Amino acid sequence: MHAKIKWRGDEDGHLVTCDEEFRHAFSEAEQDAARQPLIAVVTVGDGDSLSIGLGREVSVLSYVGASGSPPYFSSQGSVRVRDGEGVVFHYYGHWSEFPPSAAVPVEDAVEAAHYFCEHGELSPQLDWVEV
Repeated sequence: MHAKIKWRGDEDGHLVTCDEEFRHAFSEAEQDAARQPLIAVVTVGDGDSLSIGLGREVSVLSYVGASGSPPYFSSQGSVRVRDGEGVVFHYYGHWSEFPPSAAVPVEDAVEAAHYFCEHGELSPQLDWVEV
């Protein structure tokens, strides 16, 4: 496992090389997200990144490859949100809205982020859609 997890614009992020460091970083991010829902970005060694929404009853995931060029992928949700409303998280000073179809259980999203840290790939336990 070798990744960086970042959710604050004013710091370099947390280097994650083992399960304990992963749990510690996500615990800290979730504490910050309790004050304001936020996006944490997990970046693996080759530059691929997976964004995860924290601080709401549901989460969303978004993948961007190292090149920054398409294809991009988003989680395909199994969780219903209120009347088709989007899911909103704070992302480095701005609010970002995701479609309700991207909503997944928080536990599944955190597990997918852990899988991404370990394998550098999208979790096969979730459905993904190209956006």
